[in-house]
Amino acid sequence: MTLYVVLALFGILIRQAFTRHLPIEFLGLEGLFTNIISLLSIAEMGISAVVSYGLYRELANKNEAEINMLMSIYRYIYLIIGTLVALIGGALFFFLPWIVRDNSVEWGYVQFVYVIQICTVLSTYFLAYRRTLFAADQKDYICIRIDLVCSFAANLVKFATIVIWESYTMYALSALCFNILANLIISHRLGQEYPFLCTVKVTIQDLIQRKFFVDVKNLLIHKLSYAVYSGCDVIVISSVLGLRTAGLVANYILLYDGVYKLLYKTLQGIVPSIANLLHTADGEKSYRVYRMLDFVYFLIGGYVACVYFIVLQPFVTLFFGADFLLEDAYVVALTCKVFLSMQFENACNFRNTYGIFENDRGYLVLAAVMNFILSVILSHYLGLVGVMVGTIIGLWFITYSRVQFVFRVIFRRSMKKYLWNHAWWSVVVLLEVLLIDQILSAPFFSSTYMGLMIKCFCAGILMLGMQVIVFHRREEFRSVCLYIGEVRDILMSKIQGRKSQ
Repeated sequence: MTLYVVLALFGILIRQAFTRHLPIEFLGLEGLFTNIISLLSIAEMGISAVVSYGLYRELANKNEAEINMLMSIYRYIYLIIGTLVALIGGALFFFLPWIVRDNSVEWGYVQFVYVIQICTVLSTYFLAYRRTLFAADQKDYICIRIDLVCSFAANLVKFATIVIWESYTMYALSALCFNILANLIISHRLGQEYPFLCTVKVTIQDLIQRKFFVDVKNLLIHKLSYAVYSGCDVIVISSVLGLRTAGLVANYILLYDGVYKLLYKTLQGIVPSIANLLHTADGEKSYRVYRMLDFVYFLIGGYVACVYFIVLQPFVTLFFGADFLLEDAYVVALTCKVFLSMQFENACNFRNTYGIFENDRGYLVLAAVMNFILSVILSHYLGLVGVMVGTIIGLWFITYSRVQFVFRVIFRRSMKKYLWNHAWWSVVVLLEVLLIDQILSAPFFSSTYMGLMIKCFCAGILMLGMQVIVFHRREEFRSVCLYIGEVRDILMSKIQGRKSQ
């Protein structure tokens, strides 16, 4: 965890150096191609998720033969997918003049950045598929450690290439090389952890027997819709508002990604446990756990939204300069998106681990269509805020689809009380954030690095205190406190056991 925090801080320093030594348009170009190529991920068709659901069950039963079969299926299909992505990516290369209409970056750099992005995604398809087994076996920490070490080394090289040589070419190549290195090391560790793994022959009958094509067909609509939903924002911004605006947005997304990835890495370990809970425990116990985790995600979402709203603009001013600021309305919209997505993340986890993807396909399609259409239209009238409004409306459809699935399919309960609770919880968070913003409005908190750190710390303490005052009588809050106490007792007993030895 310490190394990840160091990496997040290092990433801020690298971005600061980037904005001082390289054109901001490069950031916009990199973000544009990242989102375009993410659309190519639909070729994956949700195969990793389908294989993961099968692996959960077979790992629990220690069925080595079936594990080998599933991993072999995964390997063969990903070779085909990687080849398909390479062909599509190569074809798109000739359409770059129509995709990138901004002439502020030399055409040679445009082509180079695109090729690097294609190579990065291909290295993932050809090398990283083995990560799935670690994740399904609740050993994702192995991949995380390797990724963190390689990322730290990559960041050192990136920083040197920017500050010393001011070379975007070396910057991009170093990221690609260390990504390949991390995947190679993980592949080697997989062979050590699971010596029984071997490639077996796969036939069409093997796929039909496991209902592989049925699951992939249903999940493909989810993957396609979400790829369009999540990938169109930067494309719209770059096309309508220009690469410079896309580069400015990238600085704001930097803090969002840093915090979100930290929370994701911290909390993602519970996903396999959720899958095990849903397949082994009774419905009442699963529902109690769901309510507790849901409240935890709500608290985290409120805290993150508070810090974003209060700290984001001073952060950009201090680290990058006033010339890199975007309008306050964009920050408000981004904060709403962060809070909405985080507080319903638990519903996403329960929904995804359960499988059965034909139930809520329509909501995902509607979210993608609404986001794209509204973002394009509103960007001409409201600029960046219009793009965010389209994104938030699309996110509402995604959120509702997950919640209705969890309550109607998994728990078979009414969701009215649940939605009402989240509605008034959200109002409480809004009032708390506005109050904290007024309390910490003194110029001292935003004019220096130390003042910004103090402001961030005080915002967190005030938010925590207010949440305790408002929610301490709720059953969900007491369940969280009880669980924390149990974890503390377990840790203390382990520490005392080691001391006695």
